[in-house]
Amino acid sequence: MLKIITFIIFFATLLSAQPELDIKPNRIEFEDLFNRFDYTFLINKGNQDLTIDSLQFKDEMYLIDFEDNLQLPFTIVPNDSVRMNVTLSGFYNVTVSDTSDTIYIYNDGIESPKPLRVKIDFFEDEFGEFNGFVRDSLTAVDSAFVYFFYHGVYLLDTAMTDASGYYQITLPEGDYTIAAEKEGYYVIFHDSTYDPFFAKIESLDSGQVKSINFNLTKVVDYGFSVSGTIIDSIGIISIDKGIVIVRKGTHVPSPLQKDNSLVVDTIDTFAGLIKPDGSYTVYTQSPEYYYFIQAWTNNFLPGYYNDEGTASVFWQNADSLLIDNNITDKNILLARDSSYGAGSIGGSIIFSSPADEQDFEGITVLARNINNGALYSYNFGKELGDYRVTNIPFGTYELVAQKIGWDNAVSQTVIIDPLNNQFTGINLNFLLSDVENEFIVPTDIELYQNYPNPFNPFTTISFYIAKSEEVELKISNILGETVATLIENLLSAGEYKIQFDASGFPSGIYFYTLRAGNYIKTNKMLLLK
Repeated sequence: MLKIITFIIFFATLLSAQPELDIKPNRIEFEDLFNRFDYTFLINKGNQDLTIDSLQFKDEMYLIDFEDNLQLPFTIVPNDSVRMNVTLSGFYNVTVSDTSDTIYIYNDGIESPKPLRVKIDFFEDEFGEFNGFVRDSLTAVDSAFVYFFYHGVYLLDTAMTDASGYYQITLPEGDYTIAAEKEGYYVIFHDSTYDPFFAKIESLDSGQVKSINFNLTKVVDYGFSVSGTIIDSIGIISIDKGIVIVRKGTHVPSPLQKDNSLVVDTIDTFAGLIKPDGSYTVYTQSPEYYYFIQAWTNNFLPGYYNDEGTASVFWQNADSLLIDNNITDKNILLARDSSYGAGSIGGSIIFSSPADEQDFEGITVLARNINNGALYSYNFGKELGDYRVTNIPFGTYELVAQKIGWDNAVSQTVIIDPLNNQFTGINLNFLLSDVENEFIVPTDIELYQNYPNPFNPFTTISFYIAKSEEVELKISNILGETVATLIENLLSAGEYKIQFDASGFPSGIYFYTLRAGNYIKTNKMLLLK
């Protein structure tokens, strides 16, 4: 009898010893375009470890992450909690049918899946239509993909052409950058350009029908390409959509002549679409140049390839590549974009010297929060020297524009608040010389790698000039900010060795840039304390 009682007690103990998931609050709410971020806590109120296995939600609508960058599956000990952040990233596609939704949380507790209610207090039911033809000269291109980027940066949807090369798609009203792709052809953007920065933005109004046609050009030579994977720097998982841009690093490219599908001149900027498995391949034309590789996608800041394998938002932390064959495994890590607002800042990009269309090529503009230094949104400069950055939350910002080979341009401070959240006329000034924007690399000037490298806290920077030159030697951080000026003077011909004392600087990657006449070169160095 005692054994039976003992067994019953033991069995009852097993039944009561189990994890249990509680969600507080059990509903999240998105009030408007400026309030598209909310969070809840996943609490283990049981007396055994609780495992959160997976989530079921509309990934085209929400961006979900956890505190301390936890990745599913993870465990919560009894009486502990984990914060779950939910951002309404697909705000542009919310309709009246989406205003009440549910996120399901699968776990090994008493109730699985556990529901988390979602309420959306705003929606847009205004749609229009894009259609058109994709051709190779006069020949229809079947099964070509046409991509639609909302506000120029969010890949919203994709259409495919039929046997006649025709496509048709219904989309929410808004501004779009549009691209066409087919295996064996170069990716091309609307208005006959290979450079997505210079793509013409098309505005789609409610009920409007717009026809956009594309003429594709076949890949010239399959012997020159670069490939790799685009990776989330936090979750270390592949990113399944977006664009990769390969741009010559030694001078700016010339856009294609407009509306001319037969242009076959050398292309200086190439693009490729990221595949569902996170991979990309971009074909180039010539092994004569070093290229920078930049990727951009939904909900991440744009980033460059570098040898360190770190998220590199600014070109100063990038490494260029000589694409003289089929180069593989050039992976790019991207940092998360925390944007969840509806503020907008636009204006003009200005150069200190007379500028032409080529000067405006390749400019990325980012919104940087003054209070915490975080980057919250981005967009690209256009060929007429204008820009507009959207989806900015409330706060105090400055705009930072970057162009490969030049110091960053920074705008005045702008405050986004409930009463003032749409700004125009905010200028970004690049301080360029009056020479051509092409880097001239003469044989009579050399900038050598610093020694030692890595260093702590002293290192020596050496360079050689063959004739008297105005010389400038500056140190910048990974944000492109000048932190020290070592030389700014007229120097005679000869070799120079300059010692840099980094005692007052934190550990990290720094860059030293030498300007001498028309010569400019930047090298990277690592401070380890």
